[in-house]
Amino acid sequence: MIGPTLRERLVAVYSNWLDQDDFGVQFIDGLQRGDCVTSVRQFLEELVRAVSAPSAVVERPAALEHTDSTFGQLLGSTLVPPGGPPVLVETIARQVLCLQVVPMLLSETFGFQGEIDHGAQIRARMLTESGCKDPDVFTRWLDDPAHHAGLADTLMQVLKSKLAQRTIRSFFTLGVASNGYRRWAPEMRASQDAGTPLARHIAHTNAGGVSIDVMRYADDQEVPVRAYEWCAELREDASSETPDAVAYGMAYVFEREDGVPMGGKWELLTAADFFADVDLMQVNAFFEQHPDAETLIDAGDLAFVWLWERRCGVRPGAGWACLEAALTDLRRRLRRIRTAVIDLKPYQYVVSDGAGMPGALHIEKLEAVDRLQAFVDGLHLDEMLKGHCRFIVNRDEDNPNAAMRVLGLATLARLTPPGPDRG
Repeated sequence: MIGPTLRERLVAVYSNWLDQDDFGVQFIDGLQRGDCVTSVRQFLEELVRAVSAPSAVVERPAALEHTDSTFGQLLGSTLVPPGGPPVLVETIARQVLCLQVVPMLLSETFGFQGEIDHGAQIRARMLTESGCKDPDVFTRWLDDPAHHAGLADTLMQVLKSKLAQRTIRSFFTLGVASNGYRRWAPEMRASQDAGTPLARHIAHTNAGGVSIDVMRYADDQEVPVRAYEWCAELREDASSETPDAVAYGMAYVFEREDGVPMGGKWELLTAADFFADVDLMQVNAFFEQHPDAETLIDAGDLAFVWLWERRCGVRPGAGWACLEAALTDLRRRLRRIRTAVIDLKPYQYVVSDGAGMPGALHIEKLEAVDRLQAFVDGLHLDEMLKGHCRFIVNRDEDNPNAAMRVLGLATLARLTPPGPDRG
């Protein structure tokens, strides 16, 4: 029933999803597809949680214990659910990664961005590419679960062909890109029209020259917190297009009256949310992981470090030289900064929640966090700032759902009147 042109187009979109490990749009006809996974990695995370829960009676597949096993080996593993017959992981993968995503695949392949009611247009385009002459026959095919199952079989073959040889480790870790970085890319810089750029400063270090740019943002939220984005890039060769080390982050300056900040947690969350979800989640992690966060705000302003990386192959020390130059410059520009907040999430691990990681990788990640914290402790940033250095782990990265949850809880907390414990 499905024509070769339509099938090829659907397979092409699905293949791109697998290449990016991102299963496309999460909204269809205005409704969130909460029942669908967003990536193969999320499928693996859910599988890890299912077999690791305290109440789990399903034996953990060996491929999840030995993370250098391949995805194909995992698909061939068997799960024995309580009170049920053994089930191949491949059967579950077909259901979750192929069959359930068919509506999302159809919507992304033929959807129209910005249209409110485009269902008829989508079906018209699909009808043309299907090769079917009778719209009623095609509509019955489109709504027939058996035909969805046939398409899922095709997608499963694509899945196995592209991913069978990938190791389980590769879904949870991030390799060094062609530019020598795991996280940094030129487009991570804010556009010049996003704020008001301050004068560029150049700091000279033993590792090379560091260019430091600071962007001041307008107080559009009418809160007593001014936000600044800062970017520092070190180059041993000043003419090099790619930096040898980078350090990026945000700074937040509070309006004060007699030295007392005129804003607190809500105002800082509001200021951070105006720019990006990742900034909001960094600030939220600061409050969640440091009970004395508001005391630190009373003592002075804040500088957040959300990206700090040295290019692969560059001599050690370049990363520290870049960060030191950036914080020293910020301290001179924004004289009330007293606390540096550094995200310790190791960039090579793309999952922060230990419950969703294979045990061996979770242990590796914790050891990497400990090494990084020990290194930063040895830098004595608190002495340099004449203040404090605090560490966070932003487990939610830039997750928009987590950001919405944070704002919702913060709003409820503000609306709840103070009073005795309600039990």
